[in-house]
Amino acid sequence: MTQAIGGGTMSPYVVMRKRIAFLFLCVSLFLVVLIVRLGYVQLVLGEFLGDKAKDIHFRGVPVAPKRGNIEDRNGNVLAMSVSSETVYAIPAQVKSSGRSDEIVNKLSEVLGMPQSEVLAKITKRSALEYVKKRVPAEVAARIRMLNLPGIGITEDSQRFYPNGSLASHIIGFAGIDNQGLEGIELTRDSEMKGVPGYILTEFSANGVPLPRANHEYLSPKTGNTVRLTIDKNIQAFAERELQKLMSGQGTNMNGQAPKSASILVMEPNTGEMLALATAPSFDPNSYQAFDASARRNIAVQNGYEPGSTFKIITLAAALEEKKIKPQEHFFDRGFYTVLGKNVRCWKAGGHGDQSFIQVTENSCNPGFIEMGQRLGIDKFYKYLTDFGFGKKTGIEMSGEAFGIIANKKRATALDLATMSIGQTNNVTAIQLITAVSAVANGGTLMKPQLVKEIVGPTGKVIVPFQKQEVRRVISESTAKLEREMLESVVTNGTGRRAFLPGYRVAGKTGTAQKVQNGAYMQGEYVASFVSFAPADNPRAVILVVIDGVPFYGGAVGGPVGQAVMLDTLKYLGVKPDLNAPLTPGKPLPDVVFPPVKKPAIVPSVIGLPLGEAEKALTQAGFKVMQEGKGQNVIDQIPHADARVEAGSSILLYMGDEAGRPTLAPWWEEEDEDIEAIRSLQGRVPLTEPG
Repeated sequence: MTQAIGGGTMSPYVVMRKRIAFLFLCVSLFLVVLIVRLGYVQLVLGEFLGDKAKDIHFRGVPVAPKRGNIEDRNGNVLAMSVSSETVYAIPAQVKSSGRSDEIVNKLSEVLGMPQSEVLAKITKRSALEYVKKRVPAEVAARIRMLNLPGIGITEDSQRFYPNGSLASHIIGFAGIDNQGLEGIELTRDSEMKGVPGYILTEFSANGVPLPRANHEYLSPKTGNTVRLTIDKNIQAFAERELQKLMSGQGTNMNGQAPKSASILVMEPNTGEMLALATAPSFDPNSYQAFDASARRNIAVQNGYEPGSTFKIITLAAALEEKKIKPQEHFFDRGFYTVLGKNVRCWKAGGHGDQSFIQVTENSCNPGFIEMGQRLGIDKFYKYLTDFGFGKKTGIEMSGEAFGIIANKKRATALDLATMSIGQTNNVTAIQLITAVSAVANGGTLMKPQLVKEIVGPTGKVIVPFQKQEVRRVISESTAKLEREMLESVVTNGTGRRAFLPGYRVAGKTGTAQKVQNGAYMQGEYVASFVSFAPADNPRAVILVVIDGVPFYGGAVGGPVGQAVMLDTLKYLGVKPDLNAPLTPGKPLPDVVFPPVKKPAIVPSVIGLPLGEAEKALTQAGFKVMQEGKGQNVIDQIPHADARVEAGSSILLYMGDEAGRPTLAPWWEEEDEDIEAIRSLQGRVPLTEPG
């Protein structure tokens, strides 16, 4: 039989052959697709599907890695990981065992946990649940002996700080899961945390371990070690002095403890921090027991008005711009008038005729105001920003503050005057020591650094230290000249409390009255002291900042800085200079260093007649000065309840006069900052966030 196709005929045999050929082609195409798919699965998805199969049949119990150490620059361990053990549960096994109640009762008893909490953990819908971390070894041994189904013990580690509170604000601390939470533990968490390992066991589809199942152990990888620039011994020198201060036993403290204090030590040529100590402090082994304020790194996160320590920057700018010559003379009449305001010198009647070297030695406010006025606002702000103020230094600490500088667009000649002597602007301790280090090292601003190098588990250095130059701010010749002038401040001037026999020390003291609600507080100061040595080739720059004392920078900060500097120089092997003076220079005319007296509370005499007011103040141990005419006291400086040194003078305003005089009294103190502050009592600085 034939079939007609297109006018022709086709035999049944031909039709069948075509059908067979078509079927063969379809089968061939299917086989090709199948082979391609099989190849794709084997070659491309093979590893992924193999891992997925392992995940189904093998369940892993994590083994925590040892977190890398934190060490000081000499390899002394500051933070380490010690072995501990963790109790875990596999809820599927617990459920299949049918002994949930028994397991809850026994675990609750051994671990000292509420039964409800244990039950919630061992019945949670998860492959693995930690019941309790960091259990003592004897507790872990008891749980092993119980041999409870679905309950196991895995190796863990916990952070330990062998030196307690030493350098705690730098190191920070790690949480219960060994995650960095603050300090270097946080900023270098990725380098130190390591890679976890696993204990793998083969399970059936219903979550029950297979008899004679295969076990596989993947060992954890230890994290890298972070080696700091901090020197453990220099850090200890600084913290020793802080402990004295906070106990009220520091020199001239008379049992009066400050609110807080910081001591910073920097290697000026590299920007390496040798010490960064802050009080109050805390123990990172039990950080939860301390208030959050104790964990605040105030040297990096808090700002303050630097006072006369900032005059180092004003002097550097004036010398670099050749606005003054060291031997040029300046006449100090006791105050400097700017826009109708008189800013007083600390010395009654002024210093008279003096060279700018003597202006620096005397820390003469009018002389430094003259430097600022000669510079002008544009030039002054150039150096203000070049030295790094109003911006972060980039030190490796979280929460670093910008500091606050006056708005340049609104700044006046009076703002320039107060900024020139260290008022109005707000700086951080790390900014100031970095700026002063630029003068000490020859004129280059360095980035302050805390991490010296990263070291692998084998001891190989992975990331070496590299100093980072930010910019050149003054020339080497200017820096050399200023170092000599600042050395003269310590040898012949107001910084003589920092003098060290046989060593060439350069330095500057400072006192800042604290600002609250836009006005200066009475009787409470931030005392500071900055120095570097040897003056001709500095090895260390030291800054001391003490917050909340009724005394002044030279009296409180000077002895602290002197003690840390002496121990640091000896520790670094700096030998005494045979050409250095063994005693300070001759006292300057009419300059005396009165002994620091105990603090006293100023009584309120506002509204009293002059006679009664004088009697009340005299009985309280104060001297009285009067301004204005009238029968009754309408105002007083300092205000009532202020804490000032016993024997200080109290200024009384009499009659109906309003406001404050622009010329404040001499307070018989050898502190150059206080008079300028009191000359501008109540003035609100023009500020804006950095």
